[in-house]
Amino acid sequence: MGQFIYAISGGRTALAQDVQVSAGLRRIAGPGILVAVGYIDPGNWATDIAGGSGFGYGLLLVVVSSALLALGFQILVSRLALATGQDLATLTARHLSPRVAKAAWLAGEAAILATALAELIGGAIALRLLFGLPLIAGVAVTGVGTFAVLALTRGNADKHERFIALLLSVVAMSFVFLLFKANPAWTEVAHGVTQTGRALRDPQGFLIALGILGATLMPHNLYLHSGSLAQRAQQLPPAARDLAMRVARNDTVVSLGLAMLINAAIMIVAAASLSGSGIIVSSLDDAHAVIAQTLGIGAAVVFAVALYAAGQSSTITGVLAGRILSRGFQVRSGWSDRRRALATRLVAGAAAVGLLAFTGGQDPDGLLVLSQVILSLALPFALGPLVLLACRKSLMGRYVLRGAWAWAAVAATLGILLLDGYLVADMLV
Repeated sequence: MGQFIYAISGGRTALAQDVQVSAGLRRIAGPGILVAVGYIDPGNWATDIAGGSGFGYGLLLVVVSSALLALGFQILVSRLALATGQDLATLTARHLSPRVAKAAWLAGEAAILATALAELIGGAIALRLLFGLPLIAGVAVTGVGTFAVLALTRGNADKHERFIALLLSVVAMSFVFLLFKANPAWTEVAHGVTQTGRALRDPQGFLIALGILGATLMPHNLYLHSGSLAQRAQQLPPAARDLAMRVARNDTVVSLGLAMLINAAIMIVAAASLSGSGIIVSSLDDAHAVIAQTLGIGAAVVFAVALYAAGQSSTITGVLAGRILSRGFQVRSGWSDRRRALATRLVAGAAAVGLLAFTGGQDPDGLLVLSQVILSLALPFALGPLVLLACRKSLMGRYVLRGAWAWAAVAATLGILLLDGYLVADMLV
């Protein structure tokens, strides 16, 4: 896909005829696919299925709107990385106050752990659906699988991207199949989009909509995207910066556009096969069971395989984001990247096992919700510094964010902060 992104971005210009510059620009097209998997993790599945089963197609517009909002911030963080040659974590540590930097670092670490928790549990649920494996054993298998993949692709970003693209393709093809099996009435889908207001007026629908927003825009994706691009931007001459930004923007649009379509497909399948009973299906196990009844065993197997692929791919990108976070904030633990990743996964695995044991394995989906609450709390600590840094002319030069776009970014950040606060307050009451 990188060659396609490169071509549509004007990669055949006179500037890009230089072999070294051309190779560097091609590498700018790639991080988007790493970011995209964060938008189809098990937390997204849970909220999309709840929305589709409870409100049909009424919240489909929320999925699209949340994806577009996330797209805007991902393009902004890519602009920051390419303009400065540094990642968001490094810039926060160097250019903002020590207190802000420390708060951002702690929130980022919490987000990494919450993401790891969600992916391990999501993978464990998928393995239970496929093989009847106990959840605790599934957590262990998912964790081992992650490190096996990272070992095989060690030190090679291109291999990471190709493997993630493979897993993303599995998820995409699975939902093409499930859409075919569900056979939704597309006139009803179109009509459902017009019923968004009615769904949002329902208190439960409003909370699910906030959950969709919280599951879509993730703090670790901002660090991952900026870190992946900053490393590659340092190899490009200043004259190639405009073209690099165009390549990065198109890479982000295509990759996140695919993720948005997958999220929409999850909700459409849920609406077509699970709605009608008036009951909100918030459990992945229940969704699997109903799909088996309505669409057949084969469709249920495809559902579980796609869930595992989504969880595994998101776990891998979480490890990569953790590396960028610790390097950027200059965490001096004396540990290598591998030992740090192992420690993070062990902590997340221990938390998953402990929580599953405490609840008797009866409510793994509740743990997915808990992870989304943590991500919601951590998000403003990444968005705030991003907008502040992007609006600094001394840092961004002619690429500074200003005018209407700057005000829109500030308004969106404040809006997300208020909505996340409402969501967390409601869950704590």
